[in-house]
Amino acid sequence: MQMVKENLTLNHSELKMKDPGNNRRRELETILRFTALINSSLKIEDVLNYAMASAEEFMDAEASTVYELDEENSELFIWIARGEKKDSVERIKFELGQGISGHVVQTGQPMVIQDVRKEKRFSRKFDRITGFHTRSMICVPLNLRGKTIGALQVLNKKSGDLFTQIDVELLTTMSRQIAVALENAKLYRRLEKRVELNTQELKTAHDKLIRSERLVAMSHLVQGVAHEIRNPITTIGGFARRIKKSLKKDLGINKYIDAILKESQRLESLVRQVHEYTRVLAATLTLDDIRATLNEVIHKFDPIARQQGVNLLTKIDENLPLTRMAASQIMTALSNIMENALESMPQGGKLLLEAKQRKGQVAIKIVDTGYGIRQEYLNSVYDPFFSSKTHGAGLGLAVVYQIVKNHDGDITIQSQEGRGTSVTIHLPVMR
Repeated sequence: MQMVKENLTLNHSELKMKDPGNNRRRELETILRFTALINSSLKIEDVLNYAMASAEEFMDAEASTVYELDEENSELFIWIARGEKKDSVERIKFELGQGISGHVVQTGQPMVIQDVRKEKRFSRKFDRITGFHTRSMICVPLNLRGKTIGALQVLNKKSGDLFTQIDVELLTTMSRQIAVALENAKLYRRLEKRVELNTQELKTAHDKLIRSERLVAMSHLVQGVAHEIRNPITTIGGFARRIKKSLKKDLGINKYIDAILKESQRLESLVRQVHEYTRVLAATLTLDDIRATLNEVIHKFDPIARQQGVNLLTKIDENLPLTRMAASQIMTALSNIMENALESMPQGGKLLLEAKQRKGQVAIKIVDTGYGIRQEYLNSVYDPFFSSKTHGAGLGLAVVYQIVKNHDGDITIQSQEGRGTSVTIHLPVMR
């Protein structure tokens, strides 16, 4: 306690001690109760609240505060505050070295101020914001493994008496346990966050597995259906064209023939898309230059975008590494996304194609300013035959998803109705 006594002398403080034997018994009882509370739970706010209540009761104090040091910003923020003005203190921060608490944390030395009016280091910031009137205080550092991580502060004796040596000793003893409790609480919160992330990752993996199994089952079904209807549709379309050619002058019949031809062509297009979908169920991957494929996509869609009044922007890193991929499939996937983006901007807009290396992956992002996708549809956009449009087979994004899966990659879609859509594909890098 030599250190404390020196500080008290420096601050010209006078310590009172009444009935030392009785005070020591009460101090021991308070410490025992405090220890039981501090180790009772990992919910640090509740623990500190009850524990500091014990300290206030012993010292007959009006309020108490626990500060924590934010090392990155060299600031002290309030972890917990007790007293009638506690609701006003959440936004209060002190710079390291500012005020009594800032000085205590900076120096690692406790301070006892019996009259704050006589202490030049005292800051009125706390009182101005909260409306509290500080008369006296004890402030001790929270030290952990030789490092100061915060401060513990008790304000004002209700009786108006001076703080005593026993008060200082009690608060110093409490500070050691609070420092450990804060560290344990941080570790517990990090563990909780990690468990939460792992749970989310498991859910995501489970959803992907279900979707993959559904896609495989659906692919077998559509492959069989496409095979069965391809020949009849081709025959119907062929005979309809012959009939129309031989009945040029009969406008009444031509109207019906045109309808047959139109629907036949739509079904033929559907069969082609189904055939394309079944072709991408597997892929042979080789090391290839992803930039060449991206440039091919730009060359294909830039004139279409210009014609439509869409400003196509590109941000492609010059040093993209070789990537293990099937170039034709990646071209198909990016083309499907680009087509969807342009379809959503019939009156013009902006379309961004971005590619960069990030954390051992190539990230390809396509962002449009089109119609967007309704939130309730986002979980279904990869399903075969799902479409929010009035035309098309609804296989575009199902094909994209399967291609990305073939490459051990990942795809995410973010969209806001009326604001646009962002599609990001991550492909693993193989140097």
